[in-house]
Amino acid sequence: MKKLVTVLLLLFAGASYAQKTTLALNLTKGNTYYMVSNANSVVSQTINNQLQNINSNITAKMAFTVIDLLDTAYVMHVQYDRIGIQMTMPNGTLLNFESDNTDKSNTFSVIMANMTHKPFSIVLSKTGKLLSISNTDALAQGLFEGVTGLTEDQQKQFREQLMKSFGPVAFKGNLEMGTAVFPSVKVALNDKWHINVKTQASMQTKVSTTFTLNEVTASAFMVHGESVISPDNNNKFIVNNGMPMKYNVNGISEYDVKIDRVSGWISEARINQVIKGNVEIEDNPRLPGGMIIPMTVTDDQTISDN
Repeated sequence: MKKLVTVLLLLFAGASYAQKTTLALNLTKGNTYYMVSNANSVVSQTINNQLQNINSNITAKMAFTVIDLLDTAYVMHVQYDRIGIQMTMPNGTLLNFESDNTDKSNTFSVIMANMTHKPFSIVLSKTGKLLSISNTDALAQGLFEGVTGLTEDQQKQFREQLMKSFGPVAFKGNLEMGTAVFPSVKVALNDKWHINVKTQASMQTKVSTTFTLNEVTASAFMVHGESVISPDNNNKFIVNNGMPMKYNVNGISEYDVKIDRVSGWISEARINQVIKGNVEIEDNPRLPGGMIIPMTVTDDQTISDN
């Protein structure tokens, strides 16, 4: 009898261990979900045999309101509630811009504040992929309201910098960094699955990630991911600061993600990333003959839902 009980317990334990579950977004129409990101980055470049480091911290609080439910996706209105940029330049100069800054003499902070609370629309799949994004022109409407003394060239420069950090291309990469983690099939504890995404910002790369369901608790799924980053086959020169350049880079990253069991929304995430390679600047009037700049980028990003 004792042996029979032991065998039954082992069978039940094995069945529980192998139980498959669906990992996916399960959002409620009318609800608002938040994503608060904090990304610390160190860019090390060697220019004319001199090492230069740029330290930056980019923060953002985004609100996602579910407007409609589709069969396999959600229609959402999204807005930035708060954004900020801190940078330490190679010469030691510290730049600090916050949309919450009430100092009207801080021009860039005023401009950033003008980007907040400007809703745009997205369609997000239940597996966390951004299917479409629209009405992002709203982000630039009234961008320079309350700002005086800027030339057209300066306004263009500010606009380009903000769009690079918070515009639609950057938004897609930042969003899918935290949401494109869900498998297309049911998984059990310790199962693995693969997700491939492309980044379309200045660093055009392919990111291939292997995720593992490490733990299941009463309230959350704990997922670990390891990525290999490589250049996109269509990597092209993109004009940046008036010069055509492209990034030839490879790298790795690691994810630890906590997923709410009810909504599927990301409760917490930590992403560490190291990228190495070079920036190739094409021959242009500002830099005749072009240049190749060796570089290393180290990123440490956290995401939370509040």
